[in-house]
Amino acid sequence: MRRRSIALAGASWLALAGVAAAQADKPGGTPEKDPFDRFKDIPLTTDGAVSLSLGGQVRIRPEFSRHPVFGLAAPDHNNGLLIRSFLSADLKLGPYLRAFVEIVSGQAPIWAGTPPGTQLDRLDLRQGYGELNLPVAAGSLMLRGGRQEMSFGSSRLISVRDSPNVRRAFDGVRGAWVTSPDTRIDAFLVRPVVPLSGLFDDKSDPAQVFWGVYGTSPVPGIPGLKADLYYLGLNRENARFAQGTADEHRHTVGARLFGKAGGFDWNLEGAWQFGNFGRADIQAWMASAVIGYSFADLPLAPRLGLNADAFSGDRNLGDGKLGTFNPLFPRLPYFSEANLVGPANLMNIQPNITLTLLPKVRLTLGWNPLWKQEKADAYYGPAITPVARTAGGAGRYLGHQLSTTLEWSPSEHLTLGGTYVAYQPGERVSRAGGVSGSFTAGWATLAF
Repeated sequence: MRRRSIALAGASWLALAGVAAAQADKPGGTPEKDPFDRFKDIPLTTDGAVSLSLGGQVRIRPEFSRHPVFGLAAPDHNNGLLIRSFLSADLKLGPYLRAFVEIVSGQAPIWAGTPPGTQLDRLDLRQGYGELNLPVAAGSLMLRGGRQEMSFGSSRLISVRDSPNVRRAFDGVRGAWVTSPDTRIDAFLVRPVVPLSGLFDDKSDPAQVFWGVYGTSPVPGIPGLKADLYYLGLNRENARFAQGTADEHRHTVGARLFGKAGGFDWNLEGAWQFGNFGRADIQAWMASAVIGYSFADLPLAPRLGLNADAFSGDRNLGDGKLGTFNPLFPRLPYFSEANLVGPANLMNIQPNITLTLLPKVRLTLGWNPLWKQEKADAYYGPAITPVARTAGGAGRYLGHQLSTTLEWSPSEHLTLGGTYVAYQPGERVSRAGGVSGSFTAGWATLAF
């Protein structure tokens, strides 16, 4: 069975590579007509007021993981093959109404043990919503209800979570007031969707309610600078931190500044959290920065970057306060495709360089040391749960990881890539039984 799956994956990679070659520009610089245009804006009425657009994606992703989470997670080795397929239909009913449906199939023919619902979901509704768009003064108003994806800002706190087979979705309502392509205010009230492995059995999580308001706009008078302001609320039953397990009622307020000028780019964000965890008061925070400079005139057009993050931890597990930051629904993996650590009770830096080897080929190299923000709190794994035997101790240093990622986009629809991550534990994690490990993955994605 495994040999058959590997052979199928190899044939799929060859087929996708053939599509890449077919879609490449013709010699002489004349682009070919996009073969997928025929699936877009198909008129269903003579006047074109009712139209249908079809879309989809196929992704093949082999993974090889040795000692995940510094060997503190099971299984100790996991060589997996992930196959993801999306198919969507976007029906426009005149200028104001829209209905969108997207079906997902996530297969894991090679996986150690029982795959989670994020990797094995045989067939299910990934998105399905109705949308109303109305012209209003100085812009438009969008109202949407149903199952939908959400991603805001730089996806630090709300993301679609693209690496697994099944991306994150929410059930609920969302509205947006849009006054320009760069200026909008969104509001939502939703429950996250729990992916399950069967046929059309995904469901809303009854233990979580999530709501918020998110605004973004250019900063007046400062060219190239934009800002986000947001409030996010979460009620979660039986939340688990190193302090224990209790119901969590958490509020997050934050801001982000981002933009580009000259060769510089920047993305700075900070947030404060308050509320209750059982009988404990929540007082938590985060600060994050991504800064880079691109040397466009140099060979390989290098971009030198520096990422730095700090996510608060709990200083005292028994003082009636919870200081551990909750990243809510972040992009995962967060710091590398190895999914080594979650963004809670953490400090890290990541100097990195990106080289453009060819016009559509990029290589990124990075080094990422990791520390606890507070000694008393635990090291949190990729599921944002405390790793056993890591609370307390004398040191903060968790370890470090070296990562390299190569990605090629031969056409608008096709992406080929791969990554290798090697990691080594620090003294604190070694005392808990942590060991060195590595992660390797490749992917081919065809989307239309």
